[in-house]
Amino acid sequence: MGFIVGINGRASRRRAVIAAALLSAVPLAACSSGAGGSTAGTPAFRAEITTEVAAATTPVENLTWNLATGEPPTLDPAQSALENISSVVGNMCEALFVYDRDYELRPALAEAVEHPDPLTYVFTLREGATFWNGNPVTAEDVVFSITRILDPVLASPWAAWAANLESVTATSENTVTLTLTRPDPLVENFFALPAFAVVERAFTEQAGADFGKAGTGVMCTGPYEFSGWNQGQSIELTRNDDWWNEQAAPKVGSVTFTFTTDPAAQIAALRSGETDGQWIIPTSAFDQLAATGNLLFGESLQTVFISGTDLSGPMGDPAVRAALRAAVDYQGISEAVYRGIAAPLRALVPPSAYGYAEATYQQAYTSLPEPTQNLDRVAELVAQTPRAAEELVLAYFAGSDEESRAATAIADAANQAGMNVQLQPLTAAEFGAAFASPAARQGFDALLSLGYLDFPEPLAYYQFFTTGNFYNFAGWSNPEYDQLIGQALATVDDARRAELVTQAQALILDEGIVIPIVSPATSVYYGPELTGLVPRQSYLYTPWLAELGGP
Repeated sequence: MGFIVGINGRASRRRAVIAAALLSAVPLAACSSGAGGSTAGTPAFRAEITTEVAAATTPVENLTWNLATGEPPTLDPAQSALENISSVVGNMCEALFVYDRDYELRPALAEAVEHPDPLTYVFTLREGATFWNGNPVTAEDVVFSITRILDPVLASPWAAWAANLESVTATSENTVTLTLTRPDPLVENFFALPAFAVVERAFTEQAGADFGKAGTGVMCTGPYEFSGWNQGQSIELTRNDDWWNEQAAPKVGSVTFTFTTDPAAQIAALRSGETDGQWIIPTSAFDQLAATGNLLFGESLQTVFISGTDLSGPMGDPAVRAALRAAVDYQGISEAVYRGIAAPLRALVPPSAYGYAEATYQQAYTSLPEPTQNLDRVAELVAQTPRAAEELVLAYFAGSDEESRAATAIADAANQAGMNVQLQPLTAAEFGAAFASPAARQGFDALLSLGYLDFPEPLAYYQFFTTGNFYNFAGWSNPEYDQLIGQALATVDDARRAELVTQAQALILDEGIVIPIVSPATSVYYGPELTGLVPRQSYLYTPWLAELGGP
C-alpha cells in the first residue's frame, strides 16, 4: 500500500515485464521546448525504459541520497505505507521473501515455504541469519513481527491483510506455520513487503512507543543498519558487514538520507554533486540532469487518478463524474506535464501490473474506451445536468509540480466547458492526513493523487472500492461490484480471478468513481561516478542501495 508523499497491491508466476506498454501511447523523444524543455546546446533527454546498466565493481565510502517526498514520520516497518518510509526501511529490514526485478518471490529470511493444503503455509527460516546486534533470528521473532501489525494501538495501515487469518505460530525453532480461514490469493505476497519485515522482539518491546523514532531506531537484519537520525536534517545508515547475503554485499559504506522537497533545491543539489542521487525526479530537471549523469526511467506500477471523496455534493451525480472525465486532456497531461514518461490510462491498473492471466487482462483493457478529452460532451452534460455547474472542489498535493499542473489543466478545461471546478492545494501533512481521516477530507469533493501497487495484482487495487473499505473515501456502494471482488478475493485460480476482476473493473469505470489519467514511469538520478542501479518500482521494498557502487 503506498502513496507518493500510493495504494498497495500480488505477483503470481509473472512471465515477463511489460515495459513497452508504458510508453506505447507516447513519443519516445520528449519535447525540446516549452516548460521544462532543453536549453540551447543541451540535448533533450529520451523517455526510454532502462532494464540494464553496468554493474557496480568498486567500493564507495559514502554517498548522500535525497528523499524527494521529505522526512519520514517514522522508520517502523509496520507503518511502511509512504514512499519516504518504505525506500529507507527496504534497505534496513528484511521480510521472509523479497521480489526480484520481475516480481518473482525469492527467499530472504525464509529459505522455503510449503503449502500442504489451500489454508496452510509453513515457512522454513534461514539458518545463520542474525540481527545487527548479533542475536539470531528466531521463529518467535517472526511471529511477533507478523502479529504486531494487528495491534490496534499501533494502528498499522496494513492490519487488513489478516482478514482471513486464523493463526500464525512458531511450530519449531526454525518453522512458522500460518493458517487461514479460507483461501487467499494475496496473502503470500505480503511477506515480501517492508511492513512485514522481521524485527527483534526483545528490542522492539523494550523500545515501546519509541520504536522507529529518531532516538531509538529499529533492530533488523538487512544490508544497512540504522546509525542515527538528526531530525529535520538527515538519517544515517551504515553497511552491515555481517549480512547473511554475502553474494549481494553492498559496495557503499554509509548513506546519508536528506529531506529536500523543493524541486529547485533538489535540482541544484543533484547538479552540483552535493546530493549523489534521488528517486522521483521533477520533470523540470530532465534535460539538465540527463546531460549531467544517469537519469533513468523504469517500469512502473503507478497511477495518477481522480477519486471521488464526497458523494453528497456534485460528485454524487454520475453525469457530473462523466463530465469531469471528459474534461481531462489525457494526452496533453502525458506529454506536457510528464514530458512523455507517462502513458494515458483506460483503467485504474496499468498493463504493467498484469502479473498473471495477461491475455485476459490485456483483452479487457483494449476493449475499454480510449481516454480522450471531449469538451463538447462536457458542455452537453452541463446543459442537461444542473449539478454539473455546481462548485466541485478538487484537492491535490501541492508539493508535486506535476500534480499541481495536471490539476490546474483539468480545472481550466472543465471550467471552459461550463463546469465550476475549484482547486484545493494540500500540504504534505494535509495530503497524508486525507488518507487517514475522514475529517481531513472535509471541504473537497474529489482528490487527484499518485498511488502505486506493491505487486502486480489488479485485485489488490480494486478491493479498496468495496462497500465499507477504509480507502473507499466516497462511501460508494455497488452490490454487484462487491460480489465480484468478494469472489475474486477467494479465488486462487488465476484465470478465473482475472475474469472476475475485469468485470469489476468495467463496472467501476462505467460508474466514474475513479478517473484514471496516466501511469508515470519510475524515475531515478544518480551521478556519473555511480552505477549498478536499475530503476524499478520495487525500490520501495528491496535493498536497492546494495546495487550501487563505482564503475
